[in-house]
Order: sequence, then structure tokens, then C-alpha cells
Amino acid sequence: MVAAVNKPIKKVGQMVNLDYICMETGQEIGKNGDKAILQKAIGVLQEDGVYAMFLWLEDKDKSKLRELINMLKREGLKKYLLNNSDGFPDDFSEFCEKLKEVAKDIDKLLFMKKILERTLIYALYHAKIGEG
Repeated sequence: MVAAVNKPIKKVGQMVNLDYICMETGQEIGKNGDKAILQKAIGVLQEDGVYAMFLWLEDKDKSKLRELINMLKREGLKKYLLNNSDGFPDDFSEFCEKLKEVAKDIDKLLFMKKILERTLIYALYHAKIGEG
């Protein structure tokens, strides 16, 4: 199941609760999550970076890729990553072009990496609980 892109975002005061977004997406990914795929995706992200992880998921698990892209499209998150943009497109090659824009700013790239890592870790723990 793909998380809704236009879901309302939980806000604390005027701040967007980014951990909530990670948690919600992690739960969705973890519901039908293959632990081995999640562990490998985390490993690729940590060792080889954001772009490598998206390329790896494009080859290995398109549903998890779509969930992560949909998370990045959410209004509360995309404003931190893309300035004055329509957001991340559905087409993978166009998505990679937008990813280049993010990568030009090291702070944005590291922020994206942290958000993705947290989301995948939440998904992994959710998948582990689902086994028991």
C-alpha cells in the first residue's frame, strides 16, 4: 500500500514533526517488509549513499522505492529539500534529476540521508515485530 502524498502532517507548534513522517512511512514499508531487503537497503544507504540506495531499490524492490519517493513528496518534507519546485516526479529518471538538485547542497543531501535512514530503520523494526 502506498502512503498518501497529501496526508496532513503532524505539527508541533509551527514546526513539522519529521520523525512522525519517518515513523508513518516506516510502518507502511514494514507491514510487508522483507527484512533482508530492508537491511541491505540500509547498508547501501550507509556505505554508498542516497543515490546508490535509490538505484539499488529501483532494481530490487520498486514498492519500497515508491514508498520512499512518496514520503519525499510530502509537503512538510519536500520544502526542506527542493526550493521552489513541484517536488519529486514519479518517473525514476526524472526523480534522479531532482536528486541531483538536492545533492548540490551537502546539508540537504545529508538531511535526506538521515531521514531515509531513520525511515528504513523504523521499517526494519516494524517488519521484525510483524514476524513474532
